[in-house]
Amino acid sequence: MSTISVIVPVYKVEPYLHRCIDSILSQTFSDLELILVDDGSPDRCGEICDEYAKKDNRVHVIHQENGGLSAARNAGLDWTFANSDSQWMSFIDSDDWVHPYFLEYLYKAVQECEVDISACELIRVEQYQSFHEEVFNVETMEWEQFYISGWAKGAVACNKLYRKELFERLRYPVGKINEDEFVTYLLLEKAHRLAVLDSALYYYYQNPQGIMKSGFSRKKLDGLIALNMQCMFARKHGYRDFYLSRMKARFLRILEYKRECEKSLNLDVSEKRIIEQFLRTDLRKVLRLEGKTLAPFKEYIYCYEWAFPKLCQAYWISMGVKRKLKRIFKK
Repeated sequence: MSTISVIVPVYKVEPYLHRCIDSILSQTFSDLELILVDDGSPDRCGEICDEYAKKDNRVHVIHQENGGLSAARNAGLDWTFANSDSQWMSFIDSDDWVHPYFLEYLYKAVQECEVDISACELIRVEQYQSFHEEVFNVETMEWEQFYISGWAKGAVACNKLYRKELFERLRYPVGKINEDEFVTYLLLEKAHRLAVLDSALYYYYQNPQGIMKSGFSRKKLDGLIALNMQCMFARKHGYRDFYLSRMKARFLRILEYKRECEKSLNLDVSEKRIIEQFLRTDLRKVLRLEGKTLAPFKEYIYCYEWAFPKLCQAYWISMGVKRKLKRIFKK
């Protein structure tokens, strides 16, 4: 059997699928198996997957009803635990592609550093780019430092190689977007430290039809739910730096989503009201917990006025009264 299982969820990516699969099957590290999960794609993606399976015995295809990215990844994970004795896992999105050294360098890194996860840098691209020469250069990092530094996109699932047993009790949340943010930090914490490559081996395609490019909707609030879970995890286990970084990310994302919601043309008034109430409630929690650290009142008055309008109104009235009293007593 193969050393590495590569899982690729497939849905409505017919123009890009050949590019993705070819980049995987042409890896310099060939001891792999490729699990293509056709997530009920309405185009020819399922047929394309089957064609590759007929040509290359390393390719295995799963056809299922559409359940979303998490359901597709989970199906691939379940298949590998039931049918394969591979020891390592990697995920690649079906509209992305990888450098020929992607798996070789990631595998070499975990072996040399004796760790359970390795990660490489990724490149965001809007069109196909030819491969450039990369040199193997690796260092080890503590998981917390890695995640909060943002190096190599810490939360992303697809630029990493994982020891398979890390997933024994973990799966991606079905029905959520920002699904990586619910799981990756848990995997990294399990591993304690990881090997980090400064080579850009993963090409992240900015698909104009992709999930994260769609208009603003209530589904985007999943990202805040994930950050809230990270904050609770950090507080429970005493990861102070991780906690503060996640609270800051949560604070900034609330403000970002507030702006997007206000500008959105695809939301009706009632939907906007629901989203704004969710954001206001979450902002209150952040300001109550870490307002002095993350958002000092004098620098972020507008945030406090939006989160606590009645309290701020009372504050400004009291300040006005205080100034009047000062003028009276001076006389």
